[in-house]
Amino acid sequence: MLRLNAFIVLIAALFLFPAHLYAAGSIGVVDVSHILSQSLAAKNIEAQRQEMREEFRADISEAEQKLRIEEKQLLEDRAKLSPEDYAKKRQVYETKLIEMRKATQEKKRRLDEVSKTSMDALREHLYLVVQSIANERGFELVISNKNVIAGENSLDITQETLSRLNEKVKEIPLGVKGD
Repeated sequence: MLRLNAFIVLIAALFLFPAHLYAAGSIGVVDVSHILSQSLAAKNIEAQRQEMREEFRADISEAEQKLRIEEKQLLEDRAKLSPEDYAKKRQVYETKLIEMRKATQEKKRRLDEVSKTSMDALREHLYLVVQSIANERGFELVISNKNVIAGENSLDITQETLSRLNEKVKEIPLGVKGD
């Protein structure tokens, strides 16, 4: 009899408190990639990256132009120089060319590094905003929309997250770490 009463209580609980109501109220969904590309701070970081890239391109173009002029002069002087002198001047030119390539690679590596640092700072701000929304709404879990096959649109907090993030942070200088 006790087992039958326990079973009836369990069945009643399942009907009175459906599990899907608990799950729906405790999960939030956010489109992280959308926010990391469309937020004001993300657009600011990308604008800074583009500006830095353009400066690098101008510097590299100028250095390449100087090296082309130097190579042209070296080729013109070849007939006037002894083979030893030409080889020395050619070696100096080759060294400059290698140094320019190394400098170009270092600038690209540095740009990637400062960009990553800034995006990490943006992700930290994003985490704090999502955590704040989760606390306010009582979400037990917030997941990326990439992991969702189907669900209620009301679970999506992307726009609210984007709005709050835009209010909180509009710019992140390249290379600056989070708070």
